Amino acid sequence: MLNSVPESGDGGSEVASSGAAPLDTLLGGLFWGDNVVWEVSAVEAAAPFYAAAAAASGYDGRIYVRVSEREPTDPSLDVIDARPGRPHAAPAPLLRALAERCESGRNLLLIDGLDAMIVNWGAPLAEQFFARCCPQLLELGAVAYWTLPPGDAYPQLRRTVEEVTQCIFALGDDRLRVVKAEGRPPGIEGSVFRLQAVDGGVSLAPAPVAARIGTALRAARMKRHLSQSDVARLAGVSPSAISQAERGQRGLSLETLLELATKLNITLDELLRGEVAAGYRLGRRHYSGRRAAEGAAPIALLDDPEVGLRAYLVRLPPRATIDPHLTHKGLEIVAVASGLVQVVLATGRPVLRSGEVLLAEDTPVTGWRNVGPGDAAVFWILRDARRTAE
Repeated sequence: MLNSVPESGDGGSEVASSGAAPLDTLLGGLFWGDNVVWEVSAVEAAAPFYAAAAAASGYDGRIYVRVSEREPTDPSLDVIDARPGRPHAAPAPLLRALAERCESGRNLLLIDGLDAMIVNWGAPLAEQFFARCCPQLLELGAVAYWTLPPGDAYPQLRRTVEEVTQCIFALGDDRLRVVKAEGRPPGIEGSVFRLQAVDGGVSLAPAPVAARIGTALRAARMKRHLSQSDVARLAGVSPSAISQAERGQRGLSLETLLELATKLNITLDELLRGEVAAGYRLGRRHYSGRRAAEGAAPIALLDDPEVGLRAYLVRLPPRATIDPHLTHKGLEIVAVASGLVQVVLATGRPVLRSGEVLLAEDTPVTGWRNVGPGDAAVFWILRDARRTAE
């Protein structure tokens, strides 16, 4: 049991389910292509979450990647055997097998664990495999679960995981912390749930605000390469007080929090929300295994009224013409990601190749036409003229 999610959808949902209702509610579901890394002291700690995902609806295929002698928790899973001596034991054959299995449909991959890959291949090769596999699965739109041992034993592997994966969840004895969740609204990263054993599984419940503050405090400290003693000196409290605050076991006074926010150059609001701003925002496209339909509207990726920027993805099947869903007054950029695209303007119809960019300053874009034999894609970026003046 994991606060189970009821059966829903027909497999065509724009998001996938983790099988855990509180986690899906917080994240808005898993995006197709999300690689979810579970940081655990023991692989068994992630077993309830693996089982919940395997039981969730909406997946066309459920695949277990067996790297060690650990048995899959669900005998109905399709197994790719990557144990030593098996055909997929080396990284290259395993990468090919994953690409073949996930090239069609919406798939869930439950991967045995990076700890087993380290044992079989060594940490450098395991790191290279993850660096190749994670983007590949993102492009294929497969949801993948991985486990990663905590600590500082494999710093390069950990850095790579933190840089390229989409989601990281840290599991402790009694809590789950959202370390990374790309493409989600502010306030999601740093969220903490309490874990409680229930009927052989676990239940999730939101943790007190002190736990969220502790998460943000630890993130700010690590970002600045400070020890808990360093932060304690800044705040005028004991190192044990900072240690307990980071673990969510006790709170800090408002005066202490204000002092820390000033010394660490973060806002009190960031601490109260349980996050420290990453400095960037990510606009994810929804995965679709089907080719773009004729006349499909541009896909919204990002709309930020605070900075006055909007970004859309426009997919064009061969010979198709697509019109904008809105008329924009202001700067427009059309960047061709793939194919050969004619941009329709009142003053001309230039054709752009892949990698080329058009800036429209005084005349709006009124359409795009794919003049090539294959699929094409462009990014359409709008800058609000009023916001530019501000």
